[in-house]
Amino acid sequence: MRYAVMGAKGKQRSIFLLFFAVLFLLLILVVPERIVADGGRSNEVLVAQNCGNGDTSVARSPTDIPYVISPRNTLLLSNQPKLRWNSLLDAKSYTVSLVKGDKTVWETTVGKNEVVYPGKPVLEAGVEYLLSVKADSGKSSAEVQESARGFRLLPTSVAQVVKVAIAQLNSQQIPQKVRGLASAYIYSGADLKSEAIETLEAMVAGGVKDVSVHHQLGNLYWLTGVSLLSEINYKEAVKLAKSSQDLPELAEISSALGRLYVAIGEKGEAVKWFSQARDVYKALGNTLRVRELNGQVDLMKRSLI
Repeated sequence: MRYAVMGAKGKQRSIFLLFFAVLFLLLILVVPERIVADGGRSNEVLVAQNCGNGDTSVARSPTDIPYVISPRNTLLLSNQPKLRWNSLLDAKSYTVSLVKGDKTVWETTVGKNEVVYPGKPVLEAGVEYLLSVKADSGKSSAEVQESARGFRLLPTSVAQVVKVAIAQLNSQQIPQKVRGLASAYIYSGADLKSEAIETLEAMVAGGVKDVSVHHQLGNLYWLTGVSLLSEINYKEAVKLAKSSQDLPELAEISSALGRLYVAIGEKGEAVKWFSQARDVYKALGNTLRVRELNGQVDLMKRSLI
């Protein structure tokens, strides 16, 4: 009888997870374009919150340091994540270490700027890990003073929901671009920034040229603290938005670039991008955003005097 009860509870749990995942999936499939647009706007709010009030709070990603690109400031779904860092021109090899607290739990040496963690020792749920990289040239990721660059495994119960949602999504007959964007949306919603970035980067590598993909990559790289890749993707999104005459996207991305430059202390560039965003919002008839951006432009100009 005990086993029957346990089996029933397990069945109920599986049905609940499936029901939750299907609802999540239906939301995405019914209004994919709205989700792409709203996802960009909601992430824009998050980016704004992380840019501070105009004081320089984030450093530009240093090109001469093997700083960690991924995973950082994220939860993880996989126990075997891809580890990536900035490639150095004068480096032939990198020593990569996974650190838990003050203890190194895994280490390897590779000749390129990425490696897949083998899964052993198994990552523990609820434990924060830190990736450390040292080039044979002597440069180290530890030279960059950064906060919030660790990562943790997603709790098992939530991970199961995400996996079911992704499996259901993959079973649908929908365009590949919609599938990719929807997958990234699911991952982002569960704070799986690393998986979301990997999904979108795979779309780019596969030849997808889409403003929403680069806009989301810009947002995600910013939220994980990789300002250089955020800047690169925002600017690519600007080019695509201009070529497709997508004014709402162009306005949002220009605003995001303005905030990025404020945060890394390049106020002249901030004025340029805030001004462009203001002009686009003016063309769209959004007087509220025009007033807000006029205030930001005036503030930046006064600080340059």
